[in-house]
Amino acid sequence: MTKSITYILIILTLFSSCLGPCETEQEWNVDIYTIKKQKCPDMVAANYIKYSVYLDNERKGNSASKKDNCTFTWQAENNRFLTLNICENRVSEIKPTKKLLEFKKVDSILIYSNTIRQVKRLTSEQIQKFTSDWNKSKIRGYSEKQFDSAFHFHPAYQYKLTLFSESKKTEFYGYNYLILDSSNWKYEMSEFGDLEYFNGYWNE
Repeated sequence: MTKSITYILIILTLFSSCLGPCETEQEWNVDIYTIKKQKCPDMVAANYIKYSVYLDNERKGNSASKKDNCTFTWQAENNRFLTLNICENRVSEIKPTKKLLEFKKVDSILIYSNTIRQVKRLTSEQIQKFTSDWNKSKIRGYSEKQFDSAFHFHPAYQYKLTLFSESKKTEFYGYNYLILDSSNWKYEMSEFGDLEYFNGYWNE
């Protein structure tokens, strides 16, 4: 089995090396950025289009997404999401507005399972863990998808959490160890990437 896998990897590597570079078909300048529409070969000898963003002739980060004839969106960094308007030569930036939680001010948290359509109330210990993990959570990125369908590998959430604090209600959506707040920013609740993180709240 090991020899077979090694052989396949060698073939794929050799095949990839035969693919030519991407060709730039069109480009636009927006403020300090340049967007290049590029046609690139793939593993089945076809072509695909990607929009690369350059700064000072150096490609930066992931590819951009074309929204319409004027606008592209681009995750510049984990905590910077840009909209590039080529018609108006304008760049708009969205940054996270995370608000820390105070455990003593949280009245209750309800967790709803999207799988079995049931609701549970978190215990005091679970609320303390949730607020602590939220305050320590790292930014994963911004989502353009709808609030309840914003996870990359799965279009729906696992759990919806509703937090009540000082007569205010705050909603979150969770999947594995990722959480999405109402501003559509994603955060990592587990520093170790525990895929059972949110299941732990439900099953405990």
